[in-house]
Amino acid sequence: MSVSSSAPLLDCHNIGVRFGGVTALSEVNFNLLPGEVHGLVGCNGAGKSTLMKVLAGVVPEYSGVIRLDNIPVQLGSPREALDHGIAMVYQELSGIEQLSVAENLFLGRQAVTSWKTVDWRQMNRQATDSLAELDIHIDVRRRLGDYPLVIRQMVEIARGLSSGARVLILDEPTSALSPPESKRLFELIKHLQKRGVAMVFISHFLEDVLAICDRVTILRDGRQIETRPASELDRATIIRQMVGDRSDSTTEECAEATLLPAVTTSARIEVRGLGKTGCFEGISLDVKPGECLGLYGFVGAGHQELVHAIGGSVAVARGEILLDGKPLRTNDVANSVQQGVVLVAADRAQTLARRAPIAHNMTLAHLQRNMGNWLVRRKEHQLCQPMLETVGCRPPNPALPAGSLSGGNQQKVVLAKWLLGPIRVLLLEEPTRGMDVNAKAEIMKLVSEQKRQGVAVILASTEPELVLAHADRIATLARGRVTRIFSGEKVTKQDLMQFAEA
Repeated sequence: MSVSSSAPLLDCHNIGVRFGGVTALSEVNFNLLPGEVHGLVGCNGAGKSTLMKVLAGVVPEYSGVIRLDNIPVQLGSPREALDHGIAMVYQELSGIEQLSVAENLFLGRQAVTSWKTVDWRQMNRQATDSLAELDIHIDVRRRLGDYPLVIRQMVEIARGLSSGARVLILDEPTSALSPPESKRLFELIKHLQKRGVAMVFISHFLEDVLAICDRVTILRDGRQIETRPASELDRATIIRQMVGDRSDSTTEECAEATLLPAVTTSARIEVRGLGKTGCFEGISLDVKPGECLGLYGFVGAGHQELVHAIGGSVAVARGEILLDGKPLRTNDVANSVQQGVVLVAADRAQTLARRAPIAHNMTLAHLQRNMGNWLVRRKEHQLCQPMLETVGCRPPNPALPAGSLSGGNQQKVVLAKWLLGPIRVLLLEEPTRGMDVNAKAEIMKLVSEQKRQGVAVILASTEPELVLAHADRIATLARGRVTRIFSGEKVTKQDLMQFAEA
C-alpha cells in the first residue's frame, strides 16, 4: 500500500514510562502518518499496551513529547485523548450487548427532542447513515449482542470515528475472528485509509500485520528495536527482532503435523450425542489419559462452546458425558471441578478476579482442600509461591493483583490455580490468545507436562498452527457439527481449514 509522504499526523518523541521502580518504556519514538496503518508488535511485556495507553490518555504520567499536527499536546485522560481525535478499540470490546446498535454508537451523546427525551428516530437515522458510510448495512435497532463479533467490532470502530477520531488504535482486532471475518475487517480498514484515518494495528498474528500494515514498529523490553516498511519484513525477521537471543525452534508455529494413531486404552472422558440448540449438535468424542484432542474451527463453529459445556459452564439440552466410564453431571461447574474436570477459558475475566491478589485467585477453587478451616495469608503465600515459580510466572509474587500481570502470566496463574487441586481433564479454550511466541511456548510446555502425568487434554482453538503443534488427534467442526477426525496421518493447515469450511 502507498502511504502519504506528508508530515506525521502523530509524533511521539522519547516516550518513557516507569511504574514504581520498573521501566515500562524507555525513549521510544513512534510516529503515524495520515492514512497509514502502522503495525506495533512485540512480546508480552514489551511495552505495546503501555505506549498505546499513553496515547489513549489512560497512562497520564510519562516523559517525552507527543505532537499532533506538529503541536505539542498533553494527554492526561481518555477524554483529553478523544478530544484530540485519538480513540482506542480494546481487545475486550466495551459495547453494551443489551442495548441497540444505535444506542451503543451514540452512548452518552444521544439526539434529544425539544422535550429533552431521546429522539429515537433521529438517532437511528444518524446511526444508519454513519455505518453506511463505512459500508456496514445492518438494522441499528437490533441489540448489539445479536450480531457476530466482527460486526460488534466494526460498531466500536464506527463509534470512535463518529466522535471525531482521526487516530484509531486497534488492539488485537483479529484475535477472535475467523479468516472470512478478518477479511471483512481488513476491507473496513482499507476504506478508512482512503478517508485519511491513521491506525495503529497491534497484533500477535504476524501474517495479519504483514498483510494490512504499511510500516511496522518492533518493541522489546520497553525499547524500540526497529521501524521498517512492512514490505521489507517477513515473519521470521519479526520474530527474531521480537525475542532477540531468546529465539529458538519452539517459537515457530506448525503448518503441518503427522498425528499418532489412536490408542486403545479406555477413555478418560467421553462425550455421547451432546447437543445445545444453536451451538452444536450430535457431538460424540473421547479422549484418553495422556492424550490431547484438538478441536479446530472458525469462530462460531461450536468447538469453543463445547469445551464450556464439558466443563459444566454451558447448559446442554441433550447427550451425556462419561468420566472414567461413569456419568458426569452436566451443567454443574462445581461438581466438574470437584471431579477434576477444569476449564481454562479464553476470556481470562471469566476465571480471574483481576483486582484480587494472585494468591486469592489460586486458592479459591480448592479453598477447603488447600487452606482448611482458616484462611491465613502467610500460609496461603507459602502454598502459592512455589507453584508460581513452577509455572514460571513473572514476578512470582502472590500478593500482586492478578490484573497487574501480562496476559501470558495471567494464564500461568490460571493454570497454577488448577494445579493446586486434582486434574483429570484439562479443557483449554484459546489458551494462548493474545500472547507472543515465547509466552505461547511456555504455556504449552506446562500443558505438555500435564499430558505426561496422564491428564486428558481437550484443546479448542481457531489457530490451526497451535492445534497442529500440540494435538495427538484433531477434530474439525463447522456449524456445530464434527466434520472430520484426523488420526494417524499427515495433516496440514490447509486440510484443517478445508474441513472447517465444510
